[in-house]
Parts: sequence; C-alpha cells; structure tokens
Amino acid sequence: MQNLCSTHEKCSGDVREKLRQWNISEAESIKIIDLLKKDKFIDDHRFTEFFVRDKQKINKWGKEKIRYALKNKGLGQDIINEALSTLPEENFESALRESLSKKSLELGKYKSYEKKNRLIRFAIQRGFDYDLIFRVVDDYTGD
Repeated sequence: MQNLCSTHEKCSGDVREKLRQWNISEAESIKIIDLLKKDKFIDDHRFTEFFVRDKQKINKWGKEKIRYALKNKGLGQDIINEALSTLPEENFESALRESLSKKSLELGKYKSYEKKNRLIRFAIQRGFDYDLIFRVVDDYTGD
C-alpha cells in the first residue's frame, strides 16, 4: 500500500476500497490506514486540496460536481468545504465561461431558446451553481 500511495495521491476512502478489493478484513484495513496516515503516505486534507484544484483547473468542474465526487470518496463535509473555499469564485466563473464558449460553438445551428436550454443543462452537468449559470449563460446565446 505504501508503494501505491507514494506514486499517486490517495485518500483514506481510496485506500479502504482497494483493501476491500484485496479481501483484507475491516480490522486490518483500519490498522493499515492508521499506519499510512501516521507515516504521511495518505492525508485527506492534502488529497482534497489537490483534487479540488485539479478538477477545477484541468477538468473545468463546478463546485457541486467536485463536492459530489469527494463525498463519494468518503471525505467529510468540513474537509470538502475547507478545500473549496481556497479557490476564488472567479476561477469557477472563468472555467464556466470557457466551457460555455466551446459548447456554444458546437450548438451554433440551434435557435436562441434551444441553445440556452442546452447550455444550461451542460453547465449543470458540469456542476456549476445555478446563480452563476444564469448570470453568465445569456452571453453565449445571443439574448
């Protein structure tokens, strides 16, 4: 497990799932995870900060999609909120604008109303906040 954790950043949920796949008992898994944490091979705070930054910057995800993905990894709400608060709102707006700009070019043949609906659905799937979506989407529909 140390080998795996030293090559890629992992959270305790990822390690727990991998140990479950290897049929390691729950009691042994807890011991292994505690040892990995003690030796700093895994750190949920560090993992969450990297995850949030990468998914926002590289994948252009919104807060809600990032939050959902981290919850599915078994991370606590406090850790998630703390990591999300480190990114400025402007980063999410610029990511949304970049995504909508590309998507808008793909939807050039649609009428304004249909194009707006498709852009809104696209942005929701990417996990952006409704307020941000509705504030920005009209810039890409011709309305």
